[in-house]
Amino acid sequence: MRGAALAGGSFALAGPLEAFAARARSGARAMAAGYGPLRPMGDLVLPADFSYTIISRSGQPMSDGTPTPTAFDGMAAFPGPDGTTVLIRNHENRRLADDVEGTEIPVVVPPELRYDGNPGINGGNTKMVVASDLTLQRDFAVLGGTTTNCAGGQMPWGSWIACEEAFETTGQTRDHGYAFEIDASADGPVPAVPIRGAGRFVHEAVAWLDGALYLTEDQRVRKPNPEEPESPYPGPGACFYRYLPAAPPQKPGDLAAGRGRLQALAVRGRRRFNMDRVTNGRSLPVAWVDIANPEPSRDTVRVEALRKGAAEFDREEGMWVVGGRVYFDCTEGGPSNLGQVWEYDPRRAQIRLVYHSESKRELEGPDNLTVVPSTGDLFLCEDADPPQYVRGLTTDGRIYDVARSLANDTEFCGACFSPDGATLFVNQQGDRLEQPGVTYAIRGPWPRRDAGSAP
Repeated sequence: MRGAALAGGSFALAGPLEAFAARARSGARAMAAGYGPLRPMGDLVLPADFSYTIISRSGQPMSDGTPTPTAFDGMAAFPGPDGTTVLIRNHENRRLADDVEGTEIPVVVPPELRYDGNPGINGGNTKMVVASDLTLQRDFAVLGGTTTNCAGGQMPWGSWIACEEAFETTGQTRDHGYAFEIDASADGPVPAVPIRGAGRFVHEAVAWLDGALYLTEDQRVRKPNPEEPESPYPGPGACFYRYLPAAPPQKPGDLAAGRGRLQALAVRGRRRFNMDRVTNGRSLPVAWVDIANPEPSRDTVRVEALRKGAAEFDREEGMWVVGGRVYFDCTEGGPSNLGQVWEYDPRRAQIRLVYHSESKRELEGPDNLTVVPSTGDLFLCEDADPPQYVRGLTTDGRIYDVARSLANDTEFCGACFSPDGATLFVNQQGDRLEQPGVTYAIRGPWPRRDAGSAP
């Protein structure tokens, strides 16, 4: 598993977007040709020579006898036995009190393994074992009793960390707002043990690099209201964090068993810097501020961080590691509120804005993201007004279309590649009422992306 997980230096490129700075300084913007024009192929619109298979839908019976839960979200792929691929998938089910239509299908695990004993807490994770011919061999609930499991991250020691995108204070028997680790080799449901040192806040994604667990936070900056000129600004929006374990983790469970230090990123010499103001290609020096109270009774981790001078982002979402750098996006970041992509280089202690969208035609609302093993491009899942897209971002900072939805208007999420790089697995979340959650497997000539510009 170690060789096929984050692969933080195993891709052919040293790191995506190396050529972007020059393009950004020149002011040039162009769409890339990508894999060519998209063509209708049923539920999806894909480039020619691509195909897809539906692996799973919410509501269909699983191997453990329970129906596939609703609200698909973040996901990762691991090598399984006999050439199979193991997928660990989040379910962003919320509290029963929020399910006014009664349409959530819960994640069902034995009561003694649930994190929260309240039966109205419906979130968690499922595990799928997929054969090389893309048939689903086995699927079952693997973690339950959590809420709003949105994104997470794949660890190099063979586990998935699922993050709660909620800070719950009512209607439950346990505190919520934590991250939980799942051993990808688990043969059944596992106990839900929070990684307390990594903080209690509105988590989104995590990524591991060089002894640190990086964490994003899905909080929206309160923009100024033209109709209320005196309205408060800014935020508080989101902060970008790292968790430094006191002892290096070696296996699943070590993070939850140990303690460490939680910190938030700050721009050196600039207190509470508004990251919406950064221009494409600009690099900023980074410092880190310590969080004294990572598990507050109220949702105040970012309040403490910003008071200490941390930088402020707008709705941080997906994250991935490649080439010794951390890439993450902000769904509503940038002057047009259409999205940003950031690169953090820990060796240089710098953060750089590598892309921001200026039009919905380019990109709108990037959420989960992944790296294409064969090219180093980033694939960005949109969470925007339909139609929904998966967009590609080339290593020189150009956007192209990878896939578009036809049969489902809900967000793309959970993009990840199989260990051999041949298959892109991706979800559409579903809306619980009329459109089911769907997991697709997409195959195509991934190394053949055209480097030219689109007409």
